[in-house]
Amino acid sequence: MRELSQKFLESMVQNLGSSLFCEVLCNVVHHYASRSFSVYVDYIRNMPSQKHTLINLRKESPRFVEILNKLEEDPCCNRLPLDSFLSLPFQRISHLKVLMETVLKRTPSKSDVQASAEAALSDISEVLEVCNRELGKMKQIEELVNIANKAEFECKALPLVSASRWLIRDGEMTQLALNENILGQKKNCPVHLILFNDLLLVTSKKGSDKYAVHDHVHRSLIEVTEGAEVEEDLEGYDVSRVFKLDILKNHRGIPFRLLLQASTVEERDSWIKVLRSEEGVYEEWDCPQVRCIQAYDGQQPGELSLQPEDIVSIIQKTSDGLMEGRRVPNGERGWFPAKCVIEIPNEHVQRRNLCQRHHVLQAAASMLKRRNVGQDQHTTICFNKP
Repeated sequence: MRELSQKFLESMVQNLGSSLFCEVLCNVVHHYASRSFSVYVDYIRNMPSQKHTLINLRKESPRFVEILNKLEEDPCCNRLPLDSFLSLPFQRISHLKVLMETVLKRTPSKSDVQASAEAALSDISEVLEVCNRELGKMKQIEELVNIANKAEFECKALPLVSASRWLIRDGEMTQLALNENILGQKKNCPVHLILFNDLLLVTSKKGSDKYAVHDHVHRSLIEVTEGAEVEEDLEGYDVSRVFKLDILKNHRGIPFRLLLQASTVEERDSWIKVLRSEEGVYEEWDCPQVRCIQAYDGQQPGELSLQPEDIVSIIQKTSDGLMEGRRVPNGERGWFPAKCVIEIPNEHVQRRNLCQRHHVLQAAASMLKRRNVGQDQHTTICFNKP
């Protein structure tokens, strides 16, 4: 990082010494951003590790703290701590983008300086975007590691840390008892849900910083019911804060149900929103795959050309017979007609079939319940006739 910074600044000084025109400055930024600034991405990706290393050293090594304090007292540091110097590379990238934007605003239209500034701004923006994305990924990994260290599995354990997994939401709610105990009471208990993009953990707090994991389920095997559709005895509860969570197949391959009450209506609604999936839109961790049976030559931008036997992971389906997908394995993305492909059986299809079966059984049970209620009412009327 230091070597690149020195070369970059020396090049800036050298070129500005020969010309005061902004075009020269923009050319230097464009040259380095398009060739050498990947070092910034690596550096920024490692920033969370830097932070933790410093925290641990300050806690565990008095000698390190003593030496660091002496260094920071040096007049060259201008009373700034080491942390501020470690963040300078990220600040430099942001400042360079602002500089290129300022140059672009103040240069004549269709001039050489404008073209040079646009090229430099495009490259530096791309580097900054990648830096932010990598920093976000590292924060996600850091969050996963933190949860994994706190989780104690009382069921079959699974690895939580994965580059393709991130935390969506976690929080505590009240699990309402569905059945009475031997004393004729319904005993409620706290439950802590941890929702990832592809996984739900059902846990309870264990001490101040641990979670006992009782169960886990693939996110696509979750069904949420709210309002009048919750066919449970909710007498004494605030129905507006209650929802039913059906887990169609847990880690042991069996279904079970949770009746949950949030602390507020807003909290309940936000949980329902993140637990439900948008119809016809798929994520990489849970998507159908298709095989091409009829060649398709994409003519428009955004279309995906296909050859027979091509395998495509589906991102989105529309009601008018179009699909958007990524070709396996090169990841090329685009739209194509659904009639050109057939679906391949995979885990997504198995989970979808299980969900459809659940919906059919729920609908049948609801119809049967309404029919029985109608029969009971009819019987009552008959007995009351003179």
